[in-house]
Amino acid sequence: MTNYILDNYDLSDLFDTNKKSISFSEDPRKHIPEFGSMIYTVWDNNEKFIYVGISGIGQSPNTPLLKRNPRSRIKQHQSGRRSGDQFCVYVHDYFVIPELLKSNSYQPSRGYLDRLTKEYIQKKLRYRFLCFQTEDSVRTVRNLENKIKSGIFDLKPFLNGEE
Repeated sequence: MTNYILDNYDLSDLFDTNKKSISFSEDPRKHIPEFGSMIYTVWDNNEKFIYVGISGIGQSPNTPLLKRNPRSRIKQHQSGRRSGDQFCVYVHDYFVIPELLKSNSYQPSRGYLDRLTKEYIQKKLRYRFLCFQTEDSVRTVRNLENKIKSGIFDLKPFLNGEE
């Protein structure tokens, strides 16, 4: 079993595929605390590491702990709306468009591509997370995210790993 310790934090909950992941179709309020900062990893149904992200970082570095909403980013991803959400853009570009090309089934209509992106995310992707409820949680999750993007555990996220 791989050791997922980084900066004295046990990140097993993010990477251990024997631990339960959460479908994007589920209500995040059932799993994620109301406040704090969160780091999360996204996996496809075959346990391929797709993405690492953070949430609950507030509007500024000085956002009070109780005002940091870790659920907000997951809810945004669940919507499938590409406007303002880089994760949804990546999913659309790397997964939804190729499926459309393969099936030759594009039907232009308002909201159609966002709807397909939402369906893909909710049916085929899952996440694992860790929440930090400390005053320095924003700095903690940003630091961990950058190290994970670089492939610290010989795992790089497919969509946003650093080259």
